[in-house]
Amino acid sequence: MSRPLFNLAGVCGWPIHHSLSPLIHNYWLKEMGLKGAYVHFAVRPDEAVSAFKSLKRTSISGVNVTLPLKGLAFESADERTSDAQRLGVANCLFKRNGNLVAHNTDLEGFAAPLVQKTDIRVLTNNPSLVIGTGGAARAVIGALLSLGVPEIRICGRTDQYAKDLASDIDLPSLYAIPWAERKNAVVGTSLIVNASAGGMTGKPALSFDLSNAGSEALVYDLIYTPRVTPLLKQAENLGLKTLGGLEMLIAQARPSFKHFYGETPPIELDPTSLILEALEKNRLRKKDQEAA
Repeated sequence: MSRPLFNLAGVCGWPIHHSLSPLIHNYWLKEMGLKGAYVHFAVRPDEAVSAFKSLKRTSISGVNVTLPLKGLAFESADERTSDAQRLGVANCLFKRNGNLVAHNTDLEGFAAPLVQKTDIRVLTNNPSLVIGTGGAARAVIGALLSLGVPEIRICGRTDQYAKDLASDIDLPSLYAIPWAERKNAVVGTSLIVNASAGGMTGKPALSFDLSNAGSEALVYDLIYTPRVTPLLKQAENLGLKTLGGLEMLIAQARPSFKHFYGETPPIELDPTSLILEALEKNRLRKKDQEAA
């Protein structure tokens, strides 16, 4: 069955006005000469399930889903891909053969920039550390397991959450480390991932000491506002390799775009400069508001 001449898709959340996803997808649509649009959809959590299920009766080709609606998107679907099943949440809904399909692109989005930045053989021969215990941490752990990382350490500010996450996954190679022992959790790791909100604009900085990390360790912070987080600044000062969340944001958008519009954006179509410009405008706008 042929696709419609104009495809409408978007991103759902509550709130949602801050999302940069429309900037990314509309850039690709324009550069690839495709007829379509990608917009914000504000969806209340108490109305989300009915809203998502109604997608099958609309001309909307699909939606991305952000907090706090990822679990509700998973619940609303008729089918779930293996990546969505693995994480128990969905950040992408699309239609296939009359059914609503829940998918999660966070696994692919996390892994794609990582394998470009570091040698996969290093990852598969050394432990990794994941900071955080929420949905993002689950996606990171799922991706690391898929890549064959031999040992995964989990560390979060609430020790019980870290223990619960390790217990849920239930693998001997994956275990929790108490927050009080976090300075030593980095010893011997080839990868340190911040999958928490610590260091995000408007949030307290992540209290984490990287001084015991080996010189070859890569520090990967999933946060992209600010572009360089306090954790990444600390890593750079120690001479460690770094990777920011903006790369993941773009990488996880590519497979969603394929589901919505039928084509995968070429790697050379890079929206990074547009996103950085938008982030700087937002920063200056907020500064002006605070000064007023």
